[in-house]
Amino acid sequence: MINYTFCDKYTQPIYLHPSLYKSRFSQDHVGEAPAFYYENVTQFLDTTWGNPNNLTIKRCTIDFTVPETMQGPIFMFYRLTNFNQNRRQYIKSYDPGQLAGQIVDPATLNSNCGPLAINENNLIYYPCGLIANSMFNDTASDLQSVTQPSIFYRFQRTNIAWPSDKQKYHPTTYSISSIVPPINWANRYPNGTYTQDYPPPDLSNMERLMIWMHVAALPDFRKLWARNDRESLASDRWRIQIDLSIYKTKIHYIIYKISS
Repeated sequence: MINYTFCDKYTQPIYLHPSLYKSRFSQDHVGEAPAFYYENVTQFLDTTWGNPNNLTIKRCTIDFTVPETMQGPIFMFYRLTNFNQNRRQYIKSYDPGQLAGQIVDPATLNSNCGPLAINENNLIYYPCGLIANSMFNDTASDLQSVTQPSIFYRFQRTNIAWPSDKQKYHPTTYSISSIVPPINWANRYPNGTYTQDYPPPDLSNMERLMIWMHVAALPDFRKLWARNDRESLASDRWRIQIDLSIYKTKIHYIIYKISS
């Protein structure tokens, strides 16, 4: 587990203090500590996102050592601390009909999503509510070997949400002209609007949103980001890159395997 909260403070690689990372293997290993730094880039790691507003994206590069082979399956999580998804107002701030692809009347949206239902131009936030607006959107790459850069460890980003959750989400039936992205999503769309080239997302394919919408009971929680069900992760020095969001809480990156 690596705490990369302060990665955006360092433009040159710096080794992490032992308080910022934790590992557990079958034997104690004293090896090279994790290191991180950030750089500014103009293209997102997620190739499905354009950058129509020419944003400057902070990208954190983390190098870490796996001292012994981790047998698959391997799971990647992110962990947040001091983030209260369990507040009453937050938990209730979504509309299930809208997530299911239905056109929901404004009165119902105002009741379910409150101030993040409709904007000042009477356009509907899609998806509406506090939960969707606050979706954690740091984006992590696959792993790349530092010692052999042509070798990658690939993760899948599908089949990470519960089937029961996936049934709740369907493509929207709203017209593009009647909806706008949530406030915290707006920078990814031209002038904060959906267009033919930058259409509203198909929520039925957004498994990370489904996981985020499944709110945590405690303010310190982890959520699944990706998985590899078949391949083991070899002993090596590995690199991961993460596009940073605006979160001001402690953020951890976790590689985890199921014990046999």
